[in-house]
Amino acid sequence: MERGFSAAYDENRLDRGCYAVTSLPQGAELIRAENPPLPFLRARHQQAVVLHLCRAVTPGRITRHVGGIRNLPPPRVGLLELTPGGTDLEFEAEARTWMLTLSLPQAVFAALDADPDRAFTRGLLPFRDDALRAVLVELAERADGGDSERLFLDHALCFLAAALATPRPRVPVRALDGVRLSRVLGAMEAAASGNTARPPALPGLADLAGLSPAEFARGFRAATGESPHAYLTRRRIEHAQMLLLERPALPLAEVAAALGFADQAHFSRRFRQVTGTTPGRFRRGR
Repeated sequence: MERGFSAAYDENRLDRGCYAVTSLPQGAELIRAENPPLPFLRARHQQAVVLHLCRAVTPGRITRHVGGIRNLPPPRVGLLELTPGGTDLEFEAEARTWMLTLSLPQAVFAALDADPDRAFTRGLLPFRDDALRAVLVELAERADGGDSERLFLDHALCFLAAALATPRPRVPVRALDGVRLSRVLGAMEAAASGNTARPPALPGLADLAGLSPAEFARGFRAATGESPHAYLTRRRIEHAQMLLLERPALPLAEVAAALGFADQAHFSRRFRQVTGTTPGRFRRGR
């Protein structure tokens, strides 16, 4: 298996309390790190592409070298950086940095028939991309949701890899036809109502439609006006509303479990995101 960026933290014996690692689908990996001042760190990973986002940085000098390219600009708040696999990265910092780091393995790009080397046409300088940043931040917020967030995680990884590896072509998007849409919505409805053991993953839904994950995601949005994850979340919340009204004594934790949410807190966050109120207030209001 390709070594993720966390191997660099482990090998340099950094305090485990300053970073947290979350394993993602297809071998991807997310790190939330509060990096202390470092006299010297040398890192090497084997992932196809690693994407970094600087969330915050304190004053102080930072020196960054990637392979033979020396003295690259330091991380800047809100900007993204890329590092290639199989290359020595050297980092010296008087400052403290807060970073999100996403390791994308070859498998993510292979599923899209995309070339990860094309990501580096952007170069190694910090760059701004609001769409990539927004998806990466959302990914970090939902990464610990477990199986209940699997569809979103698949879609986010697909989007990030495709956006990095290829320019965004402006081509007409064909909506899913009625047969494909009906087949997919049936599977999603079973998941939304809690009638399946695990939520559907993006590749599985794409297989039902006979399309690649990227083609399916675009066609689904064109047909419904929503992403697959947004549609599934909305339908699950609508089922939750019915359950809250039909069974007013049922604890919220059991409602969450019945509909496949990771826990009550996760259920409450998604409920409020969709409806603008909490499950408790919704129940009391009726």
